[in-house]
Amino acid sequence: MLTGDLLVFRFRSGNFRIRFVDPDDPDLLLSAERLTACFTRAAQCRLTRKELEEELELFRRSGEKKITDGLVKLLTDRTEFVSPQDTDLPALRRKVFAAASDALDSCAGNFDAYREKMEQIVRGSDVYGDLPGSERIKNFSPLKTRELLERYDLALAQGMLFYAEKLTLKVSDPEPAELRRMLKYMKFFRLLAEVISARDSSLEIEMSGPFSLFGPTRKYALNLAVFLPAAVRLKHWSVDASLDVGGRKGALHLDDSAGLVSHYRNFSAYVPEEVKMFHKLFAEKSKTWKIVGDTPIIQAGPQDLIVPDLSFAGPSGKVVHLELFHRWHKVQLDRRLETLKKKELPLIAGIDRSLMDSSAFDALLEHSPALARHLFLFSGFPGVETTLRMLARSTAPRS
Repeated sequence: MLTGDLLVFRFRSGNFRIRFVDPDDPDLLLSAERLTACFTRAAQCRLTRKELEEELELFRRSGEKKITDGLVKLLTDRTEFVSPQDTDLPALRRKVFAAASDALDSCAGNFDAYREKMEQIVRGSDVYGDLPGSERIKNFSPLKTRELLERYDLALAQGMLFYAEKLTLKVSDPEPAELRRMLKYMKFFRLLAEVISARDSSLEIEMSGPFSLFGPTRKYALNLAVFLPAAVRLKHWSVDASLDVGGRKGALHLDDSAGLVSHYRNFSAYVPEEVKMFHKLFAEKSKTWKIVGDTPIIQAGPQDLIVPDLSFAGPSGKVVHLELFHRWHKVQLDRRLETLKKKELPLIAGIDRSLMDSSAFDALLEHSPALARHLFLFSGFPGVETTLRMLARSTAPRS
């Protein structure tokens, strides 16, 4: 995504309008091609960050600077830089500075002798090689020119949502698989969301932004912004957001007519390591339960959708779902507790200890003992043994 200084938009009568580029514009396609070629050559020659910046200055002098800077930012994000690892440069600098003072006295004003003595100490090393400008390019992952311009437009929209106070997402006529994938992204990025309405042909979801919840919380704001490509994958979608950009408050509307293109392809590529490890350990330890590959969306009420994190099939064929609640999910947890008190669902719910401590959990079960079949505490990510114990408890006959 793009940072605030690179955003290009108009603000008029309380409305924000993003100045998207045309991915088919011949001049922009040429600029994108040349910039990509510049990064490719720089990677092949293993230029330093400073040397790359010097070459990029030629591009900044032509065309619209802000757009060029935005494209450069996206390409730089796809570039890996490394610092020298074979020399302790801070220690070398201390040695050079100490020796320089002694050499001035011993060389008695003989500059050639002084220079020769210092070169023996430095031995061709770049004394400042660990500074950012001296980092060398290790790898560059290029994009096709049109794809780069499409990514630029999407990054503009993401950058604007970084300043959202509230966001309402509407989708209509979604394909079930795509809808499940989008909701899984929402869970993955741990966004605070409330279903306003859910029908067979449409869904309306309201998401809280960081400014309305905690002030400008960078991590949550970033999660909200990087979720956008998941919504863009849908055929018919719209986003209405309330923004606060540098003290200017107003509304932003986006929908599928903007022509934004998502680069999210395979959700499994975003699965965290702890989830992959859980899958592995569960398969090794469980003799009767298996993880179901595709979790469904469970509609528990008109405005209550359950998007399980995992689903498990037992020996009798019964399927039980697992839903996890982290520290930002207080409102969703309260709603789920009310649902579980009223309905018997094939669901176990894990509550992160950062959201509810042991004493509060014990008090909850004392007040509602039936919830013990469904609830457990975890830290970070549930353990396999705990999950298996809860699966057995949830399917045991009621006493």
